[in-house]
This record gives sequence, C-alpha cells and structure tokens, in this order.
Amino acid sequence: MRPVMVPFSSLVLSALLIACAGAPAPTPAVPPPDPPPSAAAVDPAAPPVFDPSSITPEVKRDTMEVVKSVISELNQVIRRKDYAAWRGYLTAEYSTFYSAPAVLSEMSESAVLKRQGIKLESLQDYFLYVVYPSRQSVRVDDIEFTSPTQVKAVTITPSGDRQVYYYLEKVGESWKIGTGR
Repeated sequence: MRPVMVPFSSLVLSALLIACAGAPAPTPAVPPPDPPPSAAAVDPAAPPVFDPSSITPEVKRDTMEVVKSVISELNQVIRRKDYAAWRGYLTAEYSTFYSAPAVLSEMSESAVLKRQGIKLESLQDYFLYVVYPSRQSVRVDDIEFTSPTQVKAVTITPSGDRQVYYYLEKVGESWKIGTGR
C-alpha cells in the first residue's frame, strides 16, 4: 500500500471541523430592544399634559365668579362700541392673530359679511363687524379649564348645546381674551 499524501492545511481544517462539529456555534449576545421612549423623553420641552380634574371645586367656583364678572364688563364695553377699552381685554396673541391680513381676508368671505359688502381690513373692523353684533349679551353658564391659566367660557343653549364664546387666559392677575391655541 502506498501512502497518500494529503496537504497539511487540509488535515488541520478537517481536525478543526471534527472538533467543532458537536459543539453549537456560539451565538452573539443580542441586547433586548430598547423600550419606546416616553413622551417626555421625545420632547423634553413639551409641557406636561393638563388634567382638568386637578382643578378643585373651590378653584372652579371662584374662577367662574371672576369670569362672569369679566364677561359682564366685556358686554358693557362691546355695547358701547368702545374699541379702545375692548383692546385692553385682549392678549397680544389675539390682537396679532385677528389683525393678520390673511385672517381678516378669510373672515371677510363669511356669508354674513359678504352679503353686507363688508371687507375686514383691521382689528377695529373685526371688532365693529364681528364682535359687536355677536358678543353684546354673552352669558356664561359654565367654564372648562384647558390649563391652570386658561378656560373656555361656555353658554348652554336651550337645546343643551355647549357653545364657547370666549377663550380666556389669565395674564398676571387679569383674565384676557385669548385665541384658545
């Protein structure tokens, strides 16, 4: 019998394959997936979510009294067509928003204003042609807190519908008309 010549590298490879054949291949450690980020982790600048039930009945009652008083004063100011006094009840955001030409133009497209041939061009026009006809005798039946310093002033219609006539924001010690945004 003649010896068979097998290259040394083939012998080493065969020996390694035989030695490893019975042992399972090591599996790389895979870390578990990260948990989804919480809302606060997504945007740390985002304000916490407001829970209206955090408002005590006493705070709601007291705020309701103040809001009714503010709305009563506003009704008088509007009935007098006192634009300068009305401006004192507005937040800066409200004044800016309802002074914007695009907003005034869009509001001018309402059926009522178009029928009367009115084109709003200023915040004063908005006051005279939108606020004055619709807000002289607003009644507040309820308030809804949307934040610790913001409320919706609600009137309940005879049919039971809840209509929001004002979004109010507490600015310093005063309640002012806001945009609700």
